Amino acid sequence: MFRVLSMQLVTSRTILMGGDFNCTVELDGRTGSDSAGMAVTSRLLVEMTGEASLQDVVGSKGPNAGNYSWSKPDGSMRSQIDFIFTSPTVKPGQSSMVAVHFSDHRAVSFEGELTGKFPVGPGSWKLNCSLLENKELVANLRVAYVEWRDIRDLFHSAGEWWEWVKDRFRSFFQDASRAAAREKKRDFRQLQSKLMRLFELELRGWDVDDELEKTRKGLAEHFREESRKIIFWTRTENLKKDEKCNSFFFEKLHSAHTPLVELRDSEGNLQSGKERVMRVITDFYGELYSLKSSERPQEDSFLKGISKTLSPEEREGLNAPFILEELHLAAMTSKRGRTPGSDGLPVELYVELWDLIGPDLLDLYGEVVGKGSMPQSLCEGMITLLYKQKGEKEDLKNWRPISLLNVDYKLLAKQMANRLKKVIEKIVHPDQT
Repeated sequence: MFRVLSMQLVTSRTILMGGDFNCTVELDGRTGSDSAGMAVTSRLLVEMTGEASLQDVVGSKGPNAGNYSWSKPDGSMRSQIDFIFTSPTVKPGQSSMVAVHFSDHRAVSFEGELTGKFPVGPGSWKLNCSLLENKELVANLRVAYVEWRDIRDLFHSAGEWWEWVKDRFRSFFQDASRAAAREKKRDFRQLQSKLMRLFELELRGWDVDDELEKTRKGLAEHFREESRKIIFWTRTENLKKDEKCNSFFFEKLHSAHTPLVELRDSEGNLQSGKERVMRVITDFYGELYSLKSSERPQEDSFLKGISKTLSPEEREGLNAPFILEELHLAAMTSKRGRTPGSDGLPVELYVELWDLIGPDLLDLYGEVVGKGSMPQSLCEGMITLLYKQKGEKEDLKNWRPISLLNVDYKLLAKQMANRLKKVIEKIVHPDQT
């Protein structure tokens, strides 16, 4: 049971798990028993809760010594086998064990408080690439895209139409994800109900071993799939298929969802609360990424001293209109599995629909070069912060900013970089490339 249960603990949500575990977590958690040492189930429970960083909020024997949760009527045997385990984000308060009339177990209760009450939003949406493996869904998307292209002339520019198309992509996949989630939830409930019915039939003497095994495997696969999703979200690349999640994995999982609740401003004062923390971040990176003024005469003087130039043919090659082949090369050589930008559309989508998207992107980039400006989403980026593992976390200087840019912008930049590679050594010293 604990091996199956451990798969359900792979989550970034707060965990509260309680009940009769029918085993102890300490050597002195049972009296009147002839067994020496801890049972196998006890060791599995201790291992499972330890690796998932779960805490026993009641205590192995409650607030007072000898306060066991179960005992025989004559008191000859007593055990502490009822527990409540929670994530570290729960701050335990008072706990108690009280006798009840309907069971030989005592009722275990506790009061706790959720810590880190920093309000967070829904986060950014990103496409689940597994949806692209659904051939029927992709076929429907292709039909929809052709319909979207048919009304392109209703927009003022290719850029305006493309912004609208990206919104359509998002709505299309969100609807598909919700439908898939409903189907999975329905299948899961059916398996759970079937398992309960099979247990009842087994108690009545029916031979349902084969169906029980098949149903258990179905439920186990459901939880494995959910675990794989969490592993993907944490980007734990060194976790192999079906490898056991260790304490390092759970630490990374929970730390990825720990918000910055306090930060120091430019004057060193500690600021807390969502609005103040956001203001500190905005001021810090607004200054860091702001356009710095320069002295034009000094620039002109510096540029006059540069002797390396390109030939007219090379300049003409750099300024030539983009062609579909070089854009296709940029898409095909882009790394897969990378986190997309604010639009949530990964490069896998572009590759899957390249025969449709490619020509439209070519028109878009031609318009960008001609106008000298880009659509709004191509100018956007999301900044995520990674702690440098040194210095106080309240100082933003100890966090490394990572900019997540949208794929359509990255493809434009990549094909321009590919052109520059052909002549870069003629104008830039090798030590600087």
